[in-house]
Amino acid sequence: MNKQQEKRLNIVNKTITLCAQYGFHGTSMDSITSATGVSKATIYKYFISKENLIKEALSLFSERALNSLNIIFADPTLTLEQKLSERFEILVSLMKDDLFNGCYFQLAYSEFNHIDDNIAKICSGYKNARVNMIKDLLTEYNIHNAELKSQQAELIFNGLLASLQITKNTQLIPMAKEMYLNVIFNDNK
Repeated sequence: MNKQQEKRLNIVNKTITLCAQYGFHGTSMDSITSATGVSKATIYKYFISKENLIKEALSLFSERALNSLNIIFADPTLTLEQKLSERFEILVSLMKDDLFNGCYFQLAYSEFNHIDDNIAKICSGYKNARVNMIKDLLTEYNIHNAELKSQQAELIFNGLLASLQITKNTQLIPMAKEMYLNVIFNDNK
């Protein structure tokens, strides 16, 4: 990676961090320049606009999050229940370290849905990709009604993310995990 690519990646990473803390509209270009040590002119040279920077940040974060999930799902040493439970364990760790400020994609979607279709598409694309990954995993394990169950389970997970952002109540995590796993392993659905 050359210096220009490193600088660009640094800008994107700092933007993700700032937007997670302050929201996308609450993160100014001044705060991004301050955090990165890069001038506004250089940032605009790379990204043209704040919205383009946010699109790139969301795309990169989406790629990273889906790759992490794929690594967990591909681990042959884990059972299906362990693979599904790992996401809840990650949330517990994030909450303990006070690193969870909500789902970036839910936040970005709520802030940009009626303003920037491309940002909204990245957010909904990420959520759809996650549902499809769960569906594929359930299909691999011969779980009946994999498509419906993946949608129901992700509805529970998304609700948990939204609730944690507002309440910071970590007691919701095991409750949601139990509901999530019940949806997956209950054969009556």
